[in-house]
Amino acid sequence: MEFVDRENELELLGRHLARRGPGMFVLYGRRRIGKTALLERAIRAIPHAAYHAGTRSTVVEELSRLSVELSRAWDVPLLREQPLASCAALVAFLEGLTTPAVLVLDELPFLVESDPALPGLLQAAWDRKLSRSALKLVFAGSSIGMMEAIFLSPGAPLFGRRTGQLKLGPLPVGSLVAAFPWRAAELLELAALFGGVPGYLQRLEPEQDLIGNLSRHVLLRGEPLYEEVPFLLREELREPRVYHAVLASIAAGARKFGEISSKVGLDRANLTRYLGVLIDLGLVEREIPVTESHPEKSRKGLYRIADPFLATWFSFVHPHRDALERGFGHEVVTHHVRPVLNAYLSRAVEPVIRDLLKEPPLVDILPFNVAASGRYWSSTVELDLVFLDETRRHAFVAEVRWSKSKVSVNLIDQLRSRVMREPAFSGLTCTYALISRAGFQGKKRPSSDERLIDITGLRW
Repeated sequence: MEFVDRENELELLGRHLARRGPGMFVLYGRRRIGKTALLERAIRAIPHAAYHAGTRSTVVEELSRLSVELSRAWDVPLLREQPLASCAALVAFLEGLTTPAVLVLDELPFLVESDPALPGLLQAAWDRKLSRSALKLVFAGSSIGMMEAIFLSPGAPLFGRRTGQLKLGPLPVGSLVAAFPWRAAELLELAALFGGVPGYLQRLEPEQDLIGNLSRHVLLRGEPLYEEVPFLLREELREPRVYHAVLASIAAGARKFGEISSKVGLDRANLTRYLGVLIDLGLVEREIPVTESHPEKSRKGLYRIADPFLATWFSFVHPHRDALERGFGHEVVTHHVRPVLNAYLSRAVEPVIRDLLKEPPLVDILPFNVAASGRYWSSTVELDLVFLDETRRHAFVAEVRWSKSKVSVNLIDQLRSRVMREPAFSGLTCTYALISRAGFQGKKRPSSDERLIDITGLRW
């Protein structure tokens, strides 16, 4: 998979690097999201741009490699013969620069692990001299918690010093067309399973269908994606086994706090802490009915795995790990994955479609600017997608029918009836939508407050 999309991110980073004077840009985001590829593309044409990626080695080895790179990029032959011996020496060297230069420190948290004094040294140097120099510093990292602890949290060593920042997110569905010339519905399913993460998508084969890629690259022992989730939890979290258990319980259907607590065996205080970390990392989301006026106080919260690939892994790999380890991948696919995949996708595509409705080519379907979006449920009804305007007086309510057969247009009447019976929607001006994977059958009188969205006709 070649470098695709990211035009806005490249423009943002390029504009920052082109400014006169000093700079401290912070780039962060989950692993495999494409930070390194973005950085390499951004500095490709910049003279005197030095790049170093941390590797969790000793500080001496890290600085030795960095010295070689600085010698090459900045034409300082002496550094190759006499490498920088400490982070203090590195900072002193940077303070001595007199010409414009760019230094990219990728996976900065690894370097900080080798020498925890580095953030404090950089803070002192920035306040003392670097903030008035011609040096551009770009710091990148996958450990979101650590990047926030260094740069973004009040009291952090470099808090308030950054001159730009970017949290890199997954690729939008439309950008996947360049690498996967599939039909629209298949692209949405791809995003529902893998989340638009370049590091995952580049391991897939466009000539294979979705089930073929799952079989070859996720459900096969020895493949990187087979071990990706345990690796991710070990890298990001101090107690991966506990977090693994929490995620597994949610994937197995424990959506309420009490259910998770019972299955995992954690008391309220500890489970709150673990869930808070997972939410901060973007791995878990606490869903509240979108019509709740004070969501932070609501007792209706349900937890779900927010990261698509984690949800895929815990749904299809984790429950069958013993069989997969014994080489029974074909049997797992035949008896446990293929029979339930369509049902799984029918729910998994909902967040993808929710995001898709906020951008071209579907954004014009909504009759107002969206201020809130999510699901709605009560004791009597569950609604797939609900969008509210800023006044919370207008709602766009959509039902997703993810079947390979055409659906009847009359289902929109049933949707209207269910919504009108809900007290939460009383007094709201509603627009109703039916979203179909395979199109519609039947005829219906056009109505200004109804939308029929046929995914088969979607074009980017």
